[in-house]
Amino acid sequence: MSLKKIIREYFSYSTSEKRGLLVLALILITVFVLPEFINTDPTPDSIPKKNENLDSLIAILSSKGKLKNPALFLFDPNKASAEDFKKLGLRDYQARNILKYREKGGVFRSKADFRKIYGIKDDDYNRLKDYINIPPAIKKEDVKNIAKRRVELELFNFDPNTIDKAEWEKLGVNDRMSNRIIKYLSTGARFKNTDDLGKIYGFDSLLLERLKPYVRIKPLKEKSVKIELVDLNLADTSILKTLPGIGKTLSNRIVKYKDMLGGYISKSQLLEVYGISEETFRAIENRVCVSPVLLQKISINQCNAKILGQHPYISRRMSSDIVKYRERVGNFTSVEDLKNKHLLSDSVFQKVQPYLSIE
Repeated sequence: MSLKKIIREYFSYSTSEKRGLLVLALILITVFVLPEFINTDPTPDSIPKKNENLDSLIAILSSKGKLKNPALFLFDPNKASAEDFKKLGLRDYQARNILKYREKGGVFRSKADFRKIYGIKDDDYNRLKDYINIPPAIKKEDVKNIAKRRVELELFNFDPNTIDKAEWEKLGVNDRMSNRIIKYLSTGARFKNTDDLGKIYGFDSLLLERLKPYVRIKPLKEKSVKIELVDLNLADTSILKTLPGIGKTLSNRIVKYKDMLGGYISKSQLLEVYGISEETFRAIENRVCVSPVLLQKISINQCNAKILGQHPYISRRMSSDIVKYRERVGNFTSVEDLKNKHLLSDSVFQKVQPYLSIE
């Protein structure tokens, strides 16, 4: 802050304050100058009394222009009136400076902006900062994104007990909320009616009203008490969709990934399916099983690099190295040759070994 600005800040007075200073100056002249002409030998007892009177006058004049008992209440400096600022204990010129700042297009975006107003001192700011209440502004980008999201919202009939995360997202439910719903269903709970969705903590009430006409909850059969395990190697998409959190999209991916592998050997392989989170897997882990089936194996002595590279565990570079080695040296005598010849790492070999053969 420049010296000129400091001087202006501390020597800026309203009309009433200027009049008070003039009165003070006249009183000082009366108290100190006139006695010199009237009485050249003042008694020592009169000096403390004069100082006491002077102190009281200074206190009165310094408090002039301020509210004796300022009120403290929440206020928005972007909307408060001059009268509000006076009630808060600010002087006339301070209130005027705030209003002028707003008239010129100034906006208070944070509490610290209030301190930057000319004439607002540290004691004023410290006294009022806890009462400054500036509502958060919505950015133009956020407004556009909200509008865009509303336009792209895809509404369709759905059963909240069976749809997956991808389908929840199409309905306008965010990732965190869909995880919360899946976790709720994993406990064995179930949505019995439309209003039950509102029991999920944080579910948007406005969105719920918009989705209600599309909710189709299938009633449970009272006789079906026993829950049968779903076999990942035998189930089709219609059976997989009965699992909590597994809808049309994920059921298709589970079947497709089974075909790419050549069959599941462990239900933990579901975590390798794109879109199945840890929460979703925990929700269905005890509802699925893997039956021993004849796996579809790939012959490393007969396949080409393209077919071998289509397996999820083997990259294109690995498949190319394997085929080139076979063409250069000859057929492999065992699947373990891939590990012994350092064509596959130990970790990759352990996963892919059940799906390979030399025949």
